[in-house]
Amino acid sequence: MESTNVLMVFLEWLMHFDSKALILSASAIAAGLAMIAGIGPGVGQGYAAGKGAEAVSKNPDNSKQTTMIMLLGAAVAETSGILALVVALILLFGNPLVDAAGSTLIISASAIGAGLSMIAGIGPGIGQGYAAGKGTQAVSDNPELQPAIVRTMFLGQAVAQTTGIYALIVSLVLMFANPLLNFDASTGEVTNLALILAASAIGAGLAMIAGIGPGVGQGYAAGKGAESVAINPHGYKQSTMIMLLGAAVAETSGILALVVSLILLYGNPLVGTEGSAVVIMASAIGAGLAMIAGVGPGIGQGYAAGKGTEAVGKRPRLQAMIVRTMFLGQAVAQTTGIYALIIALVLMFANPLLNLL
Repeated sequence: MESTNVLMVFLEWLMHFDSKALILSASAIAAGLAMIAGIGPGVGQGYAAGKGAEAVSKNPDNSKQTTMIMLLGAAVAETSGILALVVALILLFGNPLVDAAGSTLIISASAIGAGLSMIAGIGPGIGQGYAAGKGTQAVSDNPELQPAIVRTMFLGQAVAQTTGIYALIVSLVLMFANPLLNFDASTGEVTNLALILAASAIGAGLAMIAGIGPGVGQGYAAGKGAESVAINPHGYKQSTMIMLLGAAVAETSGILALVVSLILLYGNPLVGTEGSAVVIMASAIGAGLAMIAGVGPGIGQGYAAGKGTEAVGKRPRLQAMIVRTMFLGQAVAQTTGIYALIIALVLMFANPLLNLL
């Protein structure tokens, strides 16, 4: 009871400030959170640059071609950083939340959730940079295969960006078309409903951080795909297919995180739940936190996809056996992501903690 009172006193103290100032303060924090995504492109592009330098030393006669591939791949790896910058600039210069109607608490939390969501961009940045580095290396070793290698590299990089796109969608929804604001018409009041919805906005943003894993893993698979084409150019279609199938499985964690995020935004079962508002609020945040576990399966499944692609490139006649083993291992690697989903769903739909008060 005392902890509940402390929380309510703190929130009511916050509400004494001008509502616009609170929203702008939350937006400032969110802009900073969004830019954390820049970690990914910095790491990935640095890897690509290192591989570019290494490739030039091995094949100086092909330096212009190698440098061009490195720069093209690195440009794609920049995507997550650009998207994060766009969100940060929207929050700073064209913030739609400033004039949004509804609870100040929910609007402020939505800004924080929008920033948290963009952190997922770390993964695609690292993964796409790895693919760019491996593609650069492959073109340097086999310049005559450049078109096929670059095609595979770009295709894999595009897949690796998907969780970053999911994160951007959630971020934009929280800023421009926030469904949570339709549930509570209060403005400066700290109501139980406002607390729950504000926590749901933050939970939705937290869940999307799981996208780091698939971004890294799919990028690894893309790099191995480019490498595999160089190893066995006659098996180009075969290698690309295995890369895409494996990367699709590695996408699972990102999709599950998106589902939980969308439930919190559009079909939130916690809104009509009876019980302590503080416990329900914490459950919404806990559901989002649980989904971050998807980082691991995303990376692991992507590694399996990459190695499977490489193995098929080296021994195409063993494709059926290799793919069977790859899929089986990927399925096992997803189990902790499923556990996390179960906990998130329990927290949202059948929370036993609410029966203890």
